[in-house]
Amino acid sequence: MELVYMRNNCAKKYYKILRELFLNVNYMNGRFLTNLKFNLTEYVKENPGCTYEELVEVFGRPEEVFCEYIAGQTPDYLISSINKKHLRKWVVLGLSVVVLCCCFVWGLFYYRLYIECKNTIIDKEVIIIEEGDNYEKN
Repeated sequence: MELVYMRNNCAKKYYKILRELFLNVNYMNGRFLTNLKFNLTEYVKENPGCTYEELVEVFGRPEEVFCEYIAGQTPDYLISSINKKHLRKWVVLGLSVVVLCCCFVWGLFYYRLYIECKNTIIDKEVIIIEEGDNYEKN
């Protein structure tokens, strides 16, 4: 049981290092990563005692694999990937600001509603006694 865990652990470590090198994962990158993960898994199944170093010998260092993959891509594809990454960052930032502003406006609305409700609650009863002839007629 421990050997199976070790095998999966070395493949997961290799895949995790490689996956972290990608800026964003689109269809093409995802397909490449899925195929590589499948190859890693198959190699680990065929070689039960393999280690991370063995995976590096067979497949190359994750950094080298990434560089080879990037070298095979067109410059336009790489530039569009970088631009999409920046665009995505600004969209997320913009949406976060909008959500924060909405929460602030809702908070102000509910606070004003709370103050108005608090002011409409009667917490004192005032009794006015008028002096007059009403009680002296006995």
